[in-house]
Amino acid sequence: MKDSVHTVTYSMDGVSWQLRAPHDFAWLVALGKVFAVFDQQDSGNLSFGVTTPSGNKFIKYAGAPTLAYSGDVQAAVARLQQAVRVYEDLDHPALIKLCGHGPAGQGYAAVFEWNEGENLHPHWSFPPPAK
Repeated sequence: MKDSVHTVTYSMDGVSWQLRAPHDFAWLVALGKVFAVFDQQDSGNLSFGVTTPSGNKFIKYAGAPTLAYSGDVQAAVARLQQAVRVYEDLDHPALIKLCGHGPAGQGYAAVFEWNEGENLHPHWSFPPPAK
C-alpha cells in the first residue's frame, strides 16, 4: 500500500496551494495581493505572483514543506540564499531583476520583477528519469 501524503490547503486572494504541513504566510499577506502560485516545484521552493504597491512581483520562497520536495527544508533555504548571490553577481539587463531578498516568516524570500511569459520547463511534464 502506498503511503498517502497529508496535505494542508491554503487559499489567499482566491488562489490556492497545498503543503505537507501547516505554515505561516503572514509575511506574504503583508506584501500585497496574490494572483498566482507555483507550488509544483521540486526544488523545495514556492513561488508567487503578487500585486504590490510598486507593481507585480515574482516571489520565490523557501522554508515551507512543499508537496513535490521531500528533502530538508533548511537545505532548500540555503540553496535559495546561494542562488540570490548568483543573481547579484550576474546582474544584467537581459535577466530578470532581483528587487530584494531576506528572511521571510520561517524561511527566506527573493523578490523579482514580474514578467509575463510561459513556463519553459513545467516539472509535471518531465518527471524522473526524463528530467
